[in-house]
Amino acid sequence: KQWCKEVNVGTWQSGEATVSFGEDVFSWTTKREVPGLGHITLKMKTSSITSAIFDKRSNVLKVRGVVDVPMDMLDDYYDPFSYPGSPTGYLSLTFTNINNFLEVIRAVPRLKAKTSFESGALGGSSAASRAGGSGALGGS
Repeated sequence: KQWCKEVNVGTWQSGEATVSFGEDVFSWTTKREVPGLGHITLKMKTSSITSAIFDKRSNVLKVRGVVDVPMDMLDDYYDPFSYPGSPTGYLSLTFTNINNFLEVIRAVPRLKAKTSFESGALGGSSAASRAGGSGALGGS
């Protein structure tokens, strides 16, 4: 388990959360309440991860995979089938420091195999910053 300062499901900011990183699934409960649903638990199966980028300067991990979004309300914010580089196609996690991220990557082989590293391209918390720095996805 690791504390993430910011969790974004596509362009939807769900706030900070403790994310459980299992070998087969990541899961977390939203800090912000979803109108009509309260706090919800979201999951991402690691088998769905197709790529990931970690920005060493901002400690942001952007994972492209399929987040189990249990409500239609977030369809406008998160689209796992969006084009590579789209800010709606990623689970974005901001770690407190790089050591916390390194613990996670050592524990999750699929994430380690799919992650590439950058310096400074993913910084900032605005949607425009995220969109601008996500075009360098290498397919693997």
